[in-house]
Amino acid sequence: MKQEARDEPSSNGAEPALSLRQIEVFHAVVLARSITAASKVLNVSQPSLSRTIRRMEDLLGIELFARERGGLIPTSEALLIFAEIDGIVRQISGLSGQISRIIGGEAAVFRVGATASPARALVPQALKALSVRVPSLELFFDVLSVDQMDDYLVSGRGEAIVTIAEVDHPLIGSERVGTARLVAVVPSSHPLADRETLSAADLEGVDFIAFPDFGAHHAVIDKYLKTTSVNVNIKAVVRFSDTALALANQGMGIALVDALAVMGPIGDGVVVRPLLDPPSFQVSVLWNRMRPRSNNLKNLIHILRKRLEEKTPGDECQSYALRA
Repeated sequence: MKQEARDEPSSNGAEPALSLRQIEVFHAVVLARSITAASKVLNVSQPSLSRTIRRMEDLLGIELFARERGGLIPTSEALLIFAEIDGIVRQISGLSGQISRIIGGEAAVFRVGATASPARALVPQALKALSVRVPSLELFFDVLSVDQMDDYLVSGRGEAIVTIAEVDHPLIGSERVGTARLVAVVPSSHPLADRETLSAADLEGVDFIAFPDFGAHHAVIDKYLKTTSVNVNIKAVVRFSDTALALANQGMGIALVDALAVMGPIGDGVVVRPLLDPPSFQVSVLWNRMRPRSNNLKNLIHILRKRLEEKTPGDECQSYALRA
């Protein structure tokens, strides 16, 4: 059943006020050159369209169409009006599609950050899976140090951060998506490289690549070594897991890192070994509590959680492909 085209009451001001519906009807009739054809396009009854056009002519005080046997011929005034409204009507016609793209997460840049370890492979794999879900999504990916995280979220530079670090800030929310175990990165030439599994006691006296006190790794590693009163020979202190891997590849010492750090390429000069009774890091997604989470972020959290539920990184010291 075709709808009736309803006109809104005109303004009592000096200038005639056309409703959006009247403009839409006028636009369709100019394009179709026929009430019959325009009624099919708008799914509105022909008498209703005719009344709308007559109402517009009364309101404007001009004739908009010359009635001919072949259809309706727009007057010169009508063509000038059409030129003014054509772009607006086309924008309005595309509004539903644009709204659908916004709901689908395709209309804006999705900017997300990660600290060094999850940035090596976990987050790139998750973003790849997200881009498959939302093909037109524009991504911006930042790798951050721990001391950059608060400002990144509070200032609104990015929407979220994936990290193993803990944050205590009233404006920052956190959601745990999984865990990653502590593993050992051993130079291939080191005697311990032949062991399938290492214990804390095995590390007594080894050349060691450590992390600074304020980093996410230090507290976990320090507690693990102290459980058996192990002393190591610290050869270098590094801020990032990438740097620890690079130095281990040069044979400078053994590094203990979270398993996310070895999900990606690790180099030819090292092997990764699991630890006995290893501690775990919590993998979390952080965001600004004062900003609503987008559908893209909700989808990313779902992908990360699913990925980490498949197998806790560190169960086996190898890379796992993220399913798109």
